[in-house]
Amino acid sequence: MSDPAAEYQKLKLVWEAAVLHKEGGNPVVLLPDAAFVAAGKEERMDLLLYPSQHSGYVTRLFFQRQIAGRGDNWTQHRVLERNWWAPSWKDVLPTLSWPAMLCAHLRAVA
Repeated sequence: MSDPAAEYQKLKLVWEAAVLHKEGGNPVVLLPDAAFVAAGKEERMDLLLYPSQHSGYVTRLFFQRQIAGRGDNWTQHRVLERNWWAPSWKDVLPTLSWPAMLCAHLRAVA
């Protein structure tokens, strides 16, 4: 596993408001009010990057809410005492830098 502190600093260059947390001993990064494009439309919502294994996937990106018509097989999860949604999107490797990992996950809703 890469150095979480160093990866977090890389991610803060992209999202200054990013906040590093731990869940079950694993680092997770809250991206409050993140702006991104889904289906050609700008979206704004909290995102949660889980850069290690969760629920059968090697990494996950959780969304505050589902995005209609984007992503497949959305499932709800409880992380950091909040409910989150995640589409089925696999093989985003934990060896990627966290900014690259985030971009790879966002392709699921692009």
